[in-house]
Amino acid sequence: MESMSGTRRTPIGRTPGPRITPESVALFERGLRLRAQQDGSREIADNAVALTFALGMKPWQWDVFDCSNDAPPHWMSGDVDKIDDYLNSLAIRLQLEAALRAKRKARRSAPAPSEPPPATP
Repeated sequence: MESMSGTRRTPIGRTPGPRITPESVALFERGLRLRAQQDGSREIADNAVALTFALGMKPWQWDVFDCSNDAPPHWMSGDVDKIDDYLNSLAIRLQLEAALRAKRKARRSAPAPSEPPPATP
């Protein structure tokens, strides 16, 4: 009897990692601003969900805004899956922070828009 080699599964085209786009960077910047101004509002939650989807992440993955430390919380010790998820979200957050720094640097170094000539009466 012949054995079948290989698989019959059809590969699904997926992006290999998060999508760090101008939209996701803008959502991240807005989320940081909202969190600095207020605590736990619907607007903050909506922003976090929008960023999660813009990055191509799943809703159950660790929120990038909750990954502000290099090490996962102590209560995760021993749970490899949760630690991996935290570290993955932390890596995404670091990429977003780097992209935001680059965006702000470009904004500062961009020449000021020239003023339109005065209107002639």
